[in-house]
Amino acid sequence: MNHITVVLPCGPGAEQALDTLNSIEHYLGSNCTIVVVDDHTTDGTYEALLSVVRPNWILIRNPHSRGIEGLIRTLADGFLKALESTQSKIILRLDQDALITNHGLLEAILEYTKVNSTIGIFGVYREDYNRPRSFESHRRLINSELFGIRRLIRGKPFWVRILANAEKRGYRRGDNVFGGAYLITRTCLERLKSFGALDVPNYFRSQLMEDVYFSMATVAVDLDMGHFAAPDGPLCLEWRGLPKPARDLWAENFMVVHSVDKGHNTGPEDNGGLSAREVFRQIRDQDDRS
Repeated sequence: MNHITVVLPCGPGAEQALDTLNSIEHYLGSNCTIVVVDDHTTDGTYEALLSVVRPNWILIRNPHSRGIEGLIRTLADGFLKALESTQSKIILRLDQDALITNHGLLEAILEYTKVNSTIGIFGVYREDYNRPRSFESHRRLINSELFGIRRLIRGKPFWVRILANAEKRGYRRGDNVFGGAYLITRTCLERLKSFGALDVPNYFRSQLMEDVYFSMATVAVDLDMGHFAAPDGPLCLEWRGLPKPARDLWAENFMVVHSVDKGHNTGPEDNGGLSAREVFRQIRDQDDRS
């Protein structure tokens, strides 16, 4: 049995997607199942993925491009496929512009879940790599879709029942595990499916971010959010850009990073003449030769 399945939503950018897939296989091994959800790309990304698809990949394609507002549905489809096609105990949701960067991730995950049995979703939760997290913008969005002009224009959001159940269990509006990369247990996904939280409408009038949605839904099914990131955990993520240059992150043994293509610490000027993605690829190539 594979202990872990990766769900990777893909938009345009074949080279980026294939490099991220390479990082997954390098550090998690070919026994890891990867569910790739192509967002009906039209730039050749889907065809490139299809041409090199491997036995441990499951490649599915959205019937039309859903974009960022449809990411909740895209990920719900990916999570359902992971439940249906694998027996993995852990699902890693990974952005196309995120990378796995060091060995030992699966072992760290299994150790974490062993001692945190009530955690359903975990990653960057309590703090970013160097500061407390703020959920205020998400709280304001939720309130505006419940009570403000958005409610008048768009109608009642589809997640009202989920929020109500979450708040009964102590959820604070807007709290979330950051969506660039996070982990979710099979138990959590099974509960979400039974609760109807993976039955997401094709067209929904909400701008709620997917990380807020799945974090909220996790609390609604009586599981907790957990912190599994810097300063003590293996994830070190920033919303845009990298917290440090690529080789520094690798040297400090961080195992998952996000936003390697745009923003601070991603360009050649910060990484010895290479892009951050190129540095991480070079490290993998050296690892293969050693």
